[in-house]
Amino acid sequence: MKPPVIGWDIGGAHVKAVMLDSQGQILRVSQQACALWKGLPLLEAAIQHVLHDWRIELERCDHAVTMTGELVDLFDSRLQGVRAIAQTVNAYLPHAGFYMASAAQGAQFTAKVVGNEPHIASMNWHASAQCLATMQEDSPLLVVDIGSTTSDITVCDQQQVQPAGWTDAERMASQSLFYTGVVRTPLMALGPTIQWQGKIRHIAAEYFATTADVYRVLGELSPDYDMADTADGQGRSVVDSMRRLARMVGHDFADADEPTWQSLAEVFKEKQLEVLMRAIHMTLNQASTQPVSLLGLGAGSFLAEAMARRLQMPYQAVSGLLPAAHSQLKIDAEVCFPAYAVARLWQTWH
Repeated sequence: MKPPVIGWDIGGAHVKAVMLDSQGQILRVSQQACALWKGLPLLEAAIQHVLHDWRIELERCDHAVTMTGELVDLFDSRLQGVRAIAQTVNAYLPHAGFYMASAAQGAQFTAKVVGNEPHIASMNWHASAQCLATMQEDSPLLVVDIGSTTSDITVCDQQQVQPAGWTDAERMASQSLFYTGVVRTPLMALGPTIQWQGKIRHIAAEYFATTADVYRVLGELSPDYDMADTADGQGRSVVDSMRRLARMVGHDFADADEPTWQSLAEVFKEKQLEVLMRAIHMTLNQASTQPVSLLGLGAGSFLAEAMARRLQMPYQAVSGLLPAAHSQLKIDAEVCFPAYAVARLWQTWH
């Protein structure tokens, strides 16, 4: 019988973990805020919290790891970051396997980090897409993962990932990696202008508000996934969020009523959808296979569903594919899907 496995996704802002039992059923899901740029002790604390909270006996559980945290400016380079994160992980999970993928070697797990850093760095998107490709058999897929900070847009076919690039630089050039998310993205990144109240408005090039403010006002962001600091360090209430949104167009909250600021939130949502749709079209234009359905995941999967309608493409929430006894576990695992993906792939390949 296969042992239970915990999949870990070590990001720059969050640590996510998903535990599967020996039959592949989801037992537990955890997402913790972890501002890795502030130091490795925060990563240590996050790992220790999961192990203690879940009462994990290391000798009875396997561990599979993917990461993007090597990008934070705590490190001088990705290579240094991969090594530092791996060393920290190994101190608590001594037999962990690290997910790696490349054009030459395909996808696999390795315990050997030194020499494999470029193939380990920022491969969580590949793990997610590879997992879904194997789950959906031969149907060409468009996988859209909209997280707190970035969006990954990936085409899969014949149970394989069809990457539009392997490195962050290549994927950003193809827009299959797009720096926009539903929590941490500064609204000025969506600018420089919006169309609001019948006028073109220049928006402030200041860190006054984030996309989390938009989706709090619209009631679309679950508090469970709303972990990042606010732009001004103040509260997360709807009124606090409206106050920050108003500042983006030079207003105070008191200048208008709440429906006015809700309309402003709708405009910012539409702006984000527009930039994401351009990224999707660019990815599809470069793809050798045209997908027949769109799978959405991440904290911003509600945007993926809206984009599927605009593409006139059938939509499926990844949560509907996941094996768990309770619906909330499925939803949480969809948000933490790279952690689920490496756990499932580990069990499949071992």
